[in-house]
Amino acid sequence: MVRVAIIGGSGEFGRLFARVFAEEGHEVVITGRDQAKGERVAKEIGVRFSRDNVAAAKWGDIVIISVYIDNTVEVIKQVAPHVREGALLMDVTSVKVEPCKAMLAHARRGVEIIGTHPMFGPRVTSFEGLVFILTPLRGEKWKRWLLEWLEKHKARVIVTSPEEHDRIMSVVQCLTHFTYISVASTLRELGIDVKYSRRFASPIYELMLDLIARIVGQNPHLYASIQMHNPLATKVHDTFISQASKLRGIVAAKDKRAFVDLMAKAARHMGDVEAAMGRSDKAIHALSEELKKLKESIGKEVALRHLYSGAVHVGKVVEVEPEKVTLIAGKKKVTLKIANVELLPEEELLRYKAEHLPKERRDFSVVLPEGADEKFIASLLLRSIRGVLTCEVIDIYRGKQIPQGMKSVTFRVVGVDLDFAQVERFLRGIGGKLR
Repeated sequence: MVRVAIIGGSGEFGRLFARVFAEEGHEVVITGRDQAKGERVAKEIGVRFSRDNVAAAKWGDIVIISVYIDNTVEVIKQVAPHVREGALLMDVTSVKVEPCKAMLAHARRGVEIIGTHPMFGPRVTSFEGLVFILTPLRGEKWKRWLLEWLEKHKARVIVTSPEEHDRIMSVVQCLTHFTYISVASTLRELGIDVKYSRRFASPIYELMLDLIARIVGQNPHLYASIQMHNPLATKVHDTFISQASKLRGIVAAKDKRAFVDLMAKAARHMGDVEAAMGRSDKAIHALSEELKKLKESIGKEVALRHLYSGAVHVGKVVEVEPEKVTLIAGKKKVTLKIANVELLPEEELLRYKAEHLPKERRDFSVVLPEGADEKFIASLLLRSIRGVLTCEVIDIYRGKQIPQGMKSVTFRVVGVDLDFAQVERFLRGIGGKLR
């Protein structure tokens, strides 16, 4: 167990890491400027709250700076001198050169330092498969610990320098966000009714709108800071505007040859276009397939997991619209946005019910031919009948009441929300005679 101090831990990202560390049994303290909010968040997660950044920094084995980009260097200057030698100081900021320089300049020589950048938003429920960038600056002990921790959480780790991080992020983040925000602003300026335009949409347009909305629907202060603190952002913007202007000139001049040449060169530079086609096809297919499966589930019980809260909703599907699905669970009706939920497979529905509903148990004695394989029948019953959690053979009887060449086998069936009449039909269906 380690002691984790998260400076700014009452914010969305700090809250995410506080929850993960606390769930693993580590001792966690979060800080924040708003005491009421901080105390509420701490209580929800089950950690401690402090308004004193310096005290928290002195206490922690790991000190994580998780504040707005605009305030990061200032907060590092405040707390870094108080981090204990042998402890780890790290940040989770979207730019790396400025924070890393500040941590090196203001922390004691014996403090280990790692810049980090989680390449995902605070709404995730797991790190599995997500990119986590590390820019180690000093020390090996905590670097090994952090790598092992991220490996345990199945994150994809990239180790690089602060300078290389900011160079690549000037494209991965700054160019992407700049482009998408520009498109959204263009739609607004043109007076386009986005919802209406979706009625005419190709799958690619639909997917593009969702990606744009994902960006512009998030914290604009954060996105402004990413653009304004990356030292290479302006150069990337200038190049983008230059290329857009060049393309506009080609179209205005109706120079088809120049258009084809520019597009062909861009395609060659993109590399494996076929693989990109395949990935985008999968994304498009996933959008329509989820809706199709939900429509096929009308009248059936399903489990839907909310992508951001992690809450699982179990109920019978009663209505499916293009953007919404309605369930009835008992007497309660729940309507959810399809974009915010995933349809869980049958086995996960059963697992959820096994954890949250009372289990039922019943024994069935059935007369079978002597040569029948009762263990195979038990495994087949387990796989065939919805709601069965376990099926085991608890007794085999051969006696005067049992005809010669036959045996009585007793199966113990345990499950949730079970239709025991279906179990009886199964046993009769394989040629058994119930006792």
